[in-house]
Amino acid sequence: MKNRINHIAYRCPECATATVGLLGSAESIGDLLRLKCGCGGSALDIKKERDGKIHISAPCIFCKDNHGFRLSPDVLSREQVTKLGCPFSGMDIAFIGDGEGIKPELERTAEELSRIMASLEAEEVKDIQPHDVDEADCPPDPAIYDTINFLVRDLEAEGAVKCPCKGGKYGLRFTDTGMQVYCESCGASYDFYCLSQSVAEEYLSLSQIVLK
Repeated sequence: MKNRINHIAYRCPECATATVGLLGSAESIGDLLRLKCGCGGSALDIKKERDGKIHISAPCIFCKDNHGFRLSPDVLSREQVTKLGCPFSGMDIAFIGDGEGIKPELERTAEELSRIMASLEAEEVKDIQPHDVDEADCPPDPAIYDTINFLVRDLEAEGAVKCPCKGGKYGLRFTDTGMQVYCESCGASYDFYCLSQSVAEEYLSLSQIVLK
């Protein structure tokens, strides 16, 4: 897989068009790489950080804001397509992999989007996106997700997320008290009690997470 030509793709929240660009290898990524949709309404940013990790800011077709992801460089050598998901809707919004692998994922999400729009009787993609709402109805702060996701993926890469079944595939979800990381195989979990970004950042000092 070392000679694979990597691509990255996302679906524009303005026009719903799938935008695909060449990503290359970890060594070829500069300080900032920007993939723009042809309509000019959105852009996905890729930046290599000083420690070699890759930070991606991906437009979300379901939310008004971009979502941030911090990934290990080995994401560019994985056999399977890497899926980046919206923390609120649970839908996949961006993909990394070879061109042939990404194509079926874009087709799948296009069908999912069509079903969602049909169920909501939406004529345009903007009709399924959030409008101005009262503060009590606002979704959780994306910055909390970014912070906890950064911590979990960093510890995961180091083998410091411990699960009873050693399943090795962990998801994240919001809870009434903050966030939870859970094993997708056995359901074991660990709760982060954080309703603000400042509290979420206090967890960055953890060197290990043990799921129960």
